[in-house]
Amino acid sequence: MMLTHDLSHFFMAQTGRSSSLVQDSIEQLDAIQKAWDQNWIDIFEAPNGLYAGINQFASIILVGTFIFFAVGWVKDAVERGIFPALPHVLWIFVIATLLYNNGALLGATTVGIRNVINDQTKTVLEIQVGQISMINALNDIVVSQQAKERIQREYADCEAKEGQAQLTCFINAGKNAQTLLEEEYKNTGFWTRGIQQLWAENQARTAEIQRRYNDSNTDLSQDNPLLDVLTESMLQTTNQAMAEQLLKGWQWAFSSILELAMLLTGLIGPIAVAGSAIPLQARPLWAWLTGFFSLGMAKFSYNIIIGLAATVIVAADAQSQNSLGFLLLIGVLAPILALAVAGGAGMAVFRGVSGGVTRIIS
Repeated sequence: MMLTHDLSHFFMAQTGRSSSLVQDSIEQLDAIQKAWDQNWIDIFEAPNGLYAGINQFASIILVGTFIFFAVGWVKDAVERGIFPALPHVLWIFVIATLLYNNGALLGATTVGIRNVINDQTKTVLEIQVGQISMINALNDIVVSQQAKERIQREYADCEAKEGQAQLTCFINAGKNAQTLLEEEYKNTGFWTRGIQQLWAENQARTAEIQRRYNDSNTDLSQDNPLLDVLTESMLQTTNQAMAEQLLKGWQWAFSSILELAMLLTGLIGPIAVAGSAIPLQARPLWAWLTGFFSLGMAKFSYNIIIGLAATVIVAADAQSQNSLGFLLLIGVLAPILALAVAGGAGMAVFRGVSGGVTRIIS
């Protein structure tokens, strides 16, 4: 399963010991998180990079809008006096400070806001809900579902067999799964409640198959209902596998597009700041800040939603059950709810930008 980028970083911090299987997943999450963090650093701190180019464009806009500022300031000074018009001068001073040195201060502020949102998300996820914290619940579900997929792969070769050969395959697969769970998880510190449930279920299932195998009265024909039940409970159908992969991809795409949206919004900051030089009531700077904060709230809300859902699943001891349902929640339903929560601020951005554009045209 793919976590959001903020959660993946904290997940790695919580799971310091790992085996080869879990280590591969952690390293992949680590690589993705570091790549996003490096993107922010490279873009906003590079002296001759993309952000510098956008600041140059913003400087051109600032020169053009200075004419509107000068006309408005002179008119205000004539009508109301020099002192009432001073706030406009102070505003221009703030804009010039933010855009000075290729927007170094504005860039640092943008990255700082993003870091504050990420840090507060991690802090909230550490809060204990009931008997377990949200991040620990997520860790339990992630590891449990990963282990469940590994167990299903152990049984996959049994699908093509029939009768006694299939039962023999089930018995061997169950023993291999027991060994896998102990080596990959128990001996490396990942023996969560969900893994313990999988271990107990697999042990009971293997014992029942062994008993039926030793029972001379058991019908081992292809139409044996026992074989049908075992096949349905232990083997993953093609449609289920495709659905889970699709939902995992959808969840990864949403978390990535949210990160990308914050990055792009941060990039247009210099343009919003430069446009704010026009003495209008609805300044683009406030609309930009609202938009950036709205995306941050969507990101924060999404992480909290799946964190709370994870605590409910762990409280119900259903870590290894309904994996498709949990993937549907984090891949489709949680993004919709998170965007709805941030929707009010998003509409404020739209009204601010549209109102400013209308006044500029007028």
